[in-house]
Amino acid sequence: MAFKVLYGNEFNEDLKADYKSTIKIGSYRFSKKALYFPSFPTGAKYIPISAIDGAWVRKSRLSIKGCCAGQIPVFILHVRCGSDYSNNLTFDNKAAANKALELLKEYIPNLIEEPSENNQ
Repeated sequence: MAFKVLYGNEFNEDLKADYKSTIKIGSYRFSKKALYFPSFPTGAKYIPISAIDGAWVRKSRLSIKGCCAGQIPVFILHVRCGSDYSNNLTFDNKAAANKALELLKEYIPNLIEEPSENNQ
């Protein structure tokens, strides 16, 4: 399995054991070391937990294309790393998004939970 860092310093160690010990919420995996995103065809991309300084949940809508065009409600966990990088994790229900946020708060005691004016 291959791992690629999205932001921050890449780990020099083999992450397979850490990846196997993660807590999976939706498509994402959380550990005390990293937040993992699925990557096609195999492997994962990650952000070191130490690089994350802010996260919050917001309600959004996902546009559907096709014969019955419309929008479905989703919940976004916005994860911020400093002032120059952020990523959105999409969940189909509020409970999953809040569970992911609570896990990040457990791993990152100083986590900022409010968006700054630049990130609203």
